[in-house]
Amino acid sequence: MILKRVCSIFLLLFFIGGCFPQEYTHNYDKVPLDNEGEVFVYLQPLPQEASRLRFVMDGIFALRDDGSKIPLSLSFNQLDGSELLGRQRLLATGILPPGAYTGLSIKTDKASVQSEDGEVALLVPEEPVIAAKLFQVKRRQAITLFLSLNASGIITGGISFTPDFSLATSRGILINLTGHVSNSYSDILSVYNKKTMEVVNVIATGRGPKGIVLDQRRTRAYVAVSGDDAVEIYDVFNGKTVGRIRLNFGDNPRELALTPDGRTLVSVNYSSNTVSIIDTFSKSEFRRVKVGQGPTSAVVDPSGFKAYIMNSRSNTVSVVDLTQRALSATISIEGSPLRGAFNQAGDKLYVISRDSPNLSVIDPSSLRVTERIFVGTGSVSIKISFLSDLIFVGKRFGGEIAVVDPSSSMLIDSIRVGGNAAYMTIDRQENVLFVVLPERRLVQKVNLISKKIMAEIEVGEGAYAVVVVGE
Repeated sequence: MILKRVCSIFLLLFFIGGCFPQEYTHNYDKVPLDNEGEVFVYLQPLPQEASRLRFVMDGIFALRDDGSKIPLSLSFNQLDGSELLGRQRLLATGILPPGAYTGLSIKTDKASVQSEDGEVALLVPEEPVIAAKLFQVKRRQAITLFLSLNASGIITGGISFTPDFSLATSRGILINLTGHVSNSYSDILSVYNKKTMEVVNVIATGRGPKGIVLDQRRTRAYVAVSGDDAVEIYDVFNGKTVGRIRLNFGDNPRELALTPDGRTLVSVNYSSNTVSIIDTFSKSEFRRVKVGQGPTSAVVDPSGFKAYIMNSRSNTVSVVDLTQRALSATISIEGSPLRGAFNQAGDKLYVISRDSPNLSVIDPSSLRVTERIFVGTGSVSIKISFLSDLIFVGKRFGGEIAVVDPSSSMLIDSIRVGGNAAYMTIDRQENVLFVVLPERRLVQKVNLISKKIMAEIEVGEGAYAVVVVGE
């Protein structure tokens, strides 16, 4: 009888634990940077001359100025030229002691080239190939290196693989081409060029960066570092940390929302069931407001006067008056609300729920649900195009984004992507959709006219949110 009861309790706890999504239960097992720095090595797209080449990278090492070598961890070691012609890949990472470095040492193992008669094995260099470049590793900072295989002399005499690698450090890009991705398991921000779809820099953050919002006028990015109970502030122009707003111990901030004037920031604190109302000028918390159970996200209305908080465990939406800094209303919702989005007119708030196949439509003037639109199960993200007013709902399963026409309140189309569409944003400058696929560590760029995937970039572990200048 006792054994049966213990088994029943175990199964009950197992079932309850399975009800919560993975992002709520992750332990931060990455050791925070203290006296070390971190390096990220991106392999740049291979030249056309390497299209028929395949080779194995046996190891890659960072070279210190005293001549010692420190091994880096390879993300992959088999390189196929036909797959890497137009695509950048994250090749290696490593934790390094601070100091001066002179480059990278690269050891190749096997190589072959595709000929008319089939695959031909090539001789490989006995000694490691050196990619020389002076770079500095600093405490608690990340440095990004870009490794390129030069086009000339890849194969000599038709029998020998003679690679010539060059190494570069990150360079700045125009602000209006910038995108940022928060990676909650890697503790980094990936900075990318939204035109070329290549990572251009990596910024080390606090533990568990999740929600991120962009103040485009002041070129500031705010990131909720949930493992440190804080909000970090980044200068988009310089790519550097410029401040930190500390919250209460155990707040576990998940997502952020910013008023249109950029003066008020709302932090959604999942574990304390509160939201922090933050003055961005003084970088301090004005007030904290108690909301429902398990708040997951917030959306600010176009006027900037009210914030709507999605409470996933109490099936409600809390309305917080940002002028009075107080809770003004609570709206019951179908299922467990996850995220919401306003239409351009600001007279409708669309809310997705984890446990409902319907999109709930809230009237902000009456503060009640006026309509439900069927979108199917598994909704995890939502975005509305201000150019077309179409509603895009990302799904956890099936690699699908549902397209809803609000004028007919119907599903009218779908977009296929490469996996769980966990987060989305729209770049109005290009009319494209950027989609975060965390399980594949990717961000995909989708043309909203053709509904085709245009390109993708490889980011970090636990990719969470994406923002772009021009969204």
